[in-house]
Amino acid sequence: MMRHHFKHRVAVIAALAASVIASSAHATGRGGYAQQGAQISQQQQRPQQQRPQRAQAQVSDGAIAGIISASNQIEITLATIARKQARSREVKDFAREMLESHTQTERRLSALLRSLRIEVQPTRVSAMLVGHSPVFANYLRKQPAKKFDQVFMATQVMTHRYALRMLDEQLLPKAEAPALKEELQRIRDEVASHLEHAQTILATLEKRQGTPSEQGR
Repeated sequence: MMRHHFKHRVAVIAALAASVIASSAHATGRGGYAQQGAQISQQQQRPQQQRPQRAQAQVSDGAIAGIISASNQIEITLATIARKQARSREVKDFAREMLESHTQTERRLSALLRSLRIEVQPTRVSAMLVGHSPVFANYLRKQPAKKFDQVFMATQVMTHRYALRMLDEQLLPKAEAPALKEELQRIRDEVASHLEHAQTILATLEKRQGTPSEQGR
């Protein structure tokens, strides 16, 4: 039950990303985001409404940066836990890689925002990411030692898969500043590499233990 609850939480965040980034009102944390998310596909099917939809779709680069930063913080938190609790060398090494990579990404992003004079803008998505970080952390900490490695890697597959989708479908297309868009593309490539690596490790663990993980699916 705990596994399904965790998976549901991550899926909710991914769904919110689509609705929050979809309009400027939601980028500032206002409005009925659940209803807006449901309306996106309908509006895309109405050519005569593309002009007002385009106006609504404007979102600040600061809001985009806030979501990336919050996502980095979750990955840093989870990697820190895994470095202490993982048993296999490959998982410990992956956790170290995630800790270093997402820390470096956060530093690069912060420096870029300062140079561009962009202020991070809170959104519902970034707020939920921050709020759910302790939930994700507690979920991992409570895992039995013999299951920890597989659960952590399955979690990494899930979070990086959603991050990649969010970057491709929402964040990259909405970014305005060329330098920020370039950084987002770099982050996107890193996330894709992390996902591929996580999937490889998870598959190895599953073969070793003979117990496929639902979170990696």
